[in-house]
Amino acid sequence: MTLIEQIFGFISVIYTAILSVLNSVLVISMTRRYARDPASYSKSEKKETLYPLYRRARHLDRKWAITCSKPDEFTILGMLPVFGDSMTTMLAVGYYRRIHGIFSLPEEIEKQMVQNIVVHAGISIIPLAGWILRRLFGVNKRNYMILEKYVMSCASKGNDSGVETL
Repeated sequence: MTLIEQIFGFISVIYTAILSVLNSVLVISMTRRYARDPASYSKSEKKETLYPLYRRARHLDRKWAITCSKPDEFTILGMLPVFGDSMTTMLAVGYYRRIHGIFSLPEEIEKQMVQNIVVHAGISIIPLAGWILRRLFGVNKRNYMILEKYVMSCASKGNDSGVETL
C-alpha cells in the first residue's frame, strides 16, 4: 500500500466518524425540548427572538471575508480540507439545534432545514470548488429565511399596536 492510499484511507475513516457524529446529533436534535410555539409569541417578541438568530446566521455564512479584510475564523476554518468541511457542517447543525431549542416547528419546516444541511455537507465534499459553493449556498441564512417566513406568518398572541380594542 502506498503512502497516498494510506492517507486517503485515514481521511475516509475520519470523515466517516465525523459523519456518524453528525447523524447522531441530528437524531438527538429531533427530540422536543422546551421550545415554544411561534403563535405564543407576540410580534415584538418574535422580532426580539429572531434578531440574534439572524446575526448568528449572518456571521456563520459571511462571504468572501478573506478577500478585502482580515479573514474571520469561519473563513479560515472552512478552507481546511476535511476538518474544515466537517466543522462548518457541525456549526450548521449547531445553528439548527439552537433554532430547534427556541421554536417548536412543524416537521415540514424541520425537514427543509435538515435538507439544507445535507446539501451543505454534500457540497463540502468537493475539494476547493466546495469551499466556494458552500460560501455561495449559505446554509444558515437559508435556514433563517425559512424560519423567519414561518414564524412571522404565524398569528401573534397579543395586540402589539399599543391601542386597546373593544
